[in-house]
Amino acid sequence: MSRDIAITLAGGGNRAFYQLGLLSRWWSRLEPRVGVMSTCSAGACVALLLLSGRSEIAFEFWHRRRGHVRRNLDWTRLLRGERPAPHYPVYRDTLLFALADGGFERLQALPFPVYALVAVPPHPLPIPLAVPIGLGAYSLERWLNPGRLHPGSGRRLGFEPIARDLRLAASPQAVAELILASSATPPFTPVGQLDGRSVLDGGLVDNAPAFVAERDGTWLRHLVVLTRPYPASAMGQRGNRWYLCPSEPPPADRWDYTRPERITRTITLGERDADRYEARFDAWLAGGR
Repeated sequence: MSRDIAITLAGGGNRAFYQLGLLSRWWSRLEPRVGVMSTCSAGACVALLLLSGRSEIAFEFWHRRRGHVRRNLDWTRLLRGERPAPHYPVYRDTLLFALADGGFERLQALPFPVYALVAVPPHPLPIPLAVPIGLGAYSLERWLNPGRLHPGSGRRLGFEPIARDLRLAASPQAVAELILASSATPPFTPVGQLDGRSVLDGGLVDNAPAFVAERDGTWLRHLVVLTRPYPASAMGQRGNRWYLCPSEPPPADRWDYTRPERITRTITLGERDADRYEARFDAWLAGGR
């Protein structure tokens, strides 16, 4: 069977767990035909959970690991020399858990690349300014044009995209650091490092980096899974891409580690939407639109 399908997983913090619910229902039919995956931020985390074969036990680990979290931001922690947000160590430990007990080896053995996108800030722009300027420009562009699938403000500001294949990372720790770099959104997660350069969340360039997958060639079909609702006019088939978004707002908030039940409900929403779009998915696989 030809590997003629590309998959792009958008970022979106905890909302990206929608993708896990959706793809877990479809993966047995998708996997033999996947030729490339492109991911960004939490979409890279979801890809790892899916591809490591350890998604369920890794989620259980995350649930236990975040058990001490009562607040998502506590600025008084700065007075004790600590990070104001508890997310980084929980996120990192969960990634490493997913890579344990064969997870890393399964990732390395994949017959297709799994790219994670990071954003390199413009050289003259200090990191403390790059985050609010980049996020502010992205949010403004999205507000002005809610149906735009690939905002361009980050590139216009000078943010540079770099994509790396998770399979080629030298160790489980290197895989985790690349995903964390793709998710670097201070103060929740620290500035990432790649090749000696400071990098930030890849969403500052493109939160749904379909362009990364298409640099590897032309794909017969390209599934782009988003993490928030978009206008119906922006969804569906666009060339060889099928844009699919949640049928309703995911219950999870981007960086909320205090209400895990909302993430469970977000996974369930993805499973329900997989059932909802089942007939269309079958037709798409068979060559329909």
